Amino acid sequence: MTLRQLLYFLGAAELGSFTAVAARMLVTQPAVAEQIRQLERFLEIDLFVRLGRGIRLTPAGEEFLVHARRVIAAAEEAESSMAGMRKLLGGTVTFGSFGAPAHYGFAELVREFAVAHPAVRLRIKGRNSSEVADAVRAGDVEAALVVLPINDEGIDIEPIARDEVLYASADTELTRAPVSVPAFAAAPLVLYEAQYGDLDPTRRQFAERSQEEGIRLEPHFEVEHLETALRLASGGMANTYVPRAVTRSPGFPDNLHTCSFDPPIYDTFAIIKRRAVRLSPATHELVRLVVRHMRRAATPIRRAAPEAVSPAAPEE
Repeated sequence: MTLRQLLYFLGAAELGSFTAVAARMLVTQPAVAEQIRQLERFLEIDLFVRLGRGIRLTPAGEEFLVHARRVIAAAEEAESSMAGMRKLLGGTVTFGSFGAPAHYGFAELVREFAVAHPAVRLRIKGRNSSEVADAVRAGDVEAALVVLPINDEGIDIEPIARDEVLYASADTELTRAPVSVPAFAAAPLVLYEAQYGDLDPTRRQFAERSQEEGIRLEPHFEVEHLETALRLASGGMANTYVPRAVTRSPGFPDNLHTCSFDPPIYDTFAIIKRRAVRLSPATHELVRLVVRHMRRAATPIRRAAPEAVSPAAPEE
């Protein structure tokens, strides 16, 4: 059963003639008659009584008319809704984000999108990047901003910006020079993202660095939220790590001191979407704004331009 068959059926019920339907739809009368026959075969019941000079609905046809009108109305409503989304005149954008976008000014980004497109509703789901990637794979969100590395199965990844991860301690002596991962592991530690552990992209980098050094990071404290880790560190209970953007936040503890790791560690931000899936226009516009915003809030990463090809030397 197709929408074309339903449209021909509704036209025939209204006009009482396959010929009249053909004239309205700019097709041939046999084409209309064949589509109606296919519909009746699918439903296994006659919808029309064929008369000498026209047609009329059977009782089954009268009953089916109610349902056909509902289906066509729903299809037209869906088409209208999609047209609105194409023009950014309505609909809802569902976008995924790593767990702490507030430190990168996401409230300003949301405000900018809302002012430009007031009829589009915006839903941002913030979770750990490993879980956001699963949501993209499952189709729960169209696209997302994540921190790398993640499992890239079935996902297109576009790195857009990065932010350095710093060592943080209340002890000024420990931050006078860049800190190696073995030195980081030797002092009391508080690590956050306890629920995800080494699935968290930043902690995964530390785990890989530690493995290369033949050591293990064994924190004294594991907590869920960055803010809790910073409070413990500012109280001298343990040391931690923090993205550079967080150190510029108003609530960053005054007595915490930071320095780079040796070698440096970076959070790399990327836009992800399901492989070979086209984004809706509204989501595409939001992604454009997110890329621009993150390249301003952190250090931008841009695709390398293709190398220029030197002109071939003339043959002698």
